[in-house]
Amino acid sequence: MNKKKKFFGLLAFIAVFAAAIAIVMLLWNALVPPVIGWAAINYWQAAGLMVLCRLLLGGFGRFGRGHFFGGRDCHGHREIHDLKDKMKDMSREERRDYIRNHIWREHPFGKGFFGGRDMSQPEGKPE
Repeated sequence: MNKKKKFFGLLAFIAVFAAAIAIVMLLWNALVPPVIGWAAINYWQAAGLMVLCRLLLGGFGRFGRGHFFGGRDCHGHREIHDLKDKMKDMSREERRDYIRNHIWREHPFGKGFFGGRDMSQPEGKPE
């Protein structure tokens, strides 16, 4: 029975992946050529595009979890719940300031991502 489950699981995965490739191809061909003027793509080019996106961005839904930014799991479920608990008694302004400071310290791209601007101070206000 276990081998049968694995076989049907694999078959279901292949069917979903094939359908996702077809959807990527249809969306690309419906949107990109009329808007940008690039050429339409075939099924295998859409498959290559999906694999490329997987390699660059690290995500096929639940199968790619934890691979974004070179294998670093940005936020697990526990961290999100801890953050919600920490922020539930904060005012709106306190939450905004906390999030800005947290992003400033913890973002994978670091301070350079925000152009060196201090996220704790809104634009236009003196420090």
